[in-house]
Amino acid sequence: MDALVELKCRNCGSPLSPESISPQLAAARCPHCNALFALPASVAEPKSIPRPDVALPKRFVVDRDGDAITITRRWFSPAAFFMLVFAIFWNGFLVVWHGVALSSGMWFMSLFGLIHTGVGLWLIYWVAAMFLNSTVIRASHEWLQVRSGPLPWRGNQDLERGVVRQLYCTEKVTHGKNGSSARYGVEVVLEGNRRETLVKGLDDADQALFIEQQLEKHLGIDDVPVEGEHGR
Repeated sequence: MDALVELKCRNCGSPLSPESISPQLAAARCPHCNALFALPASVAEPKSIPRPDVALPKRFVVDRDGDAITITRRWFSPAAFFMLVFAIFWNGFLVVWHGVALSSGMWFMSLFGLIHTGVGLWLIYWVAAMFLNSTVIRASHEWLQVRSGPLPWRGNQDLERGVVRQLYCTEKVTHGKNGSSARYGVEVVLEGNRRETLVKGLDDADQALFIEQQLEKHLGIDDVPVEGEHGR
């Protein structure tokens, strides 16, 4: 990385920081004059940077079978109990709401609550998924696959091993009235610099990094920096 830090802008001569350089795109942008230019060939190729191995996180199980590795992550966490109580309260209130409205002949009042009823039904499904579901990531020399179940959930993937170029971790920060919270994910760089989300909604950065490290080792992919990666 020292060679990258010593690079200078071809337009104004200002030194470039690592944040100004994108080895994946073989380009750099000067933060002073905003000039964009190609990197020299000697630094355009990202270098492998070893990182300490992350220990097996809680609720994770790893199985190896022949040329395949399977990483299973249970969704359950103590937060599921809080969401269960909240879902019971929400839907219980709506049952009373609709009961009073219909028994009084106030159909418009019941119709007004239909949107909230839809939210309540979604809460029930989400809470059930938190108790029952797992995400299973399976990598072999032919495929990289993701499945969540037993309750159906979006995000299933089937990627050919031959188009996978790199994996990296991401962070998504949400700001609310009670402060900020962060969730983590694992992205895949595919042939042609296309990017796909492999896993999202992870509790902490170590879970994402564990998945990245295990898959990269099994698939024989060097760990190199990626633009937008968390933790570099």
